[in-house]
Amino acid sequence: MEKIITSAEDKNHSVKKYRTIMADPAWGVPSQRGKNSTRSAESHYELMSLDRIKAMPVTNLCEEQSFLFLWIPNALLQEGLDVIKAWGFVFRSPMYWIKPRLGLGNYIRNASETCLFATRNGARVKFHGQPNWLFAPQQEHSHKPEEQFAIIERLCDGPYLELFARRRQPGWDCWGNEVESDIEIPGYPTPHYSAKALRKEV
Repeated sequence: MEKIITSAEDKNHSVKKYRTIMADPAWGVPSQRGKNSTRSAESHYELMSLDRIKAMPVTNLCEEQSFLFLWIPNALLQEGLDVIKAWGFVFRSPMYWIKPRLGLGNYIRNASETCLFATRNGARVKFHGQPNWLFAPQQEHSHKPEEQFAIIERLCDGPYLELFARRRQPGWDCWGNEVESDIEIPGYPTPHYSAKALRKEV
């Protein structure tokens, strides 16, 4: 079993600090369809338990005043709020990605996904006219809309970090199993690291 590194244990690990973090965790909630279904998350990537997500030392990656955008499955609202608290943030508002067609759902067919917006130590956004929804097309499984980056950058200053990234975004550092990670997170290794991570650039 992998050891979970807590924020307290990681306090002496020197890392770059970020003003704004966006995360799309591999939520460890198996689908009723199982691994054999191409529409289930576990058929696309390895899932992570809620306890392991909560234990990530995200606090140590953040500036004192910072922002978090946390993507959640619609059925995991409470779990998302628990992660926000564990990572040292205060929930402020949901944001909704409205999709052009119906998706899956065990009870109600989903036509949206939810991103929870949170702040740390009273951080203030720089733009106050942003609606809490965006309309954007769907792409492959779990691919969040590129339109989110313009919204986040309009609201919040950098430096920017994407956790659980699947592709690189210009102007952002990233960490995840499907990219060359720009940072190292103790206890959470990824397969590949960028030159920036290997130099431990700050």
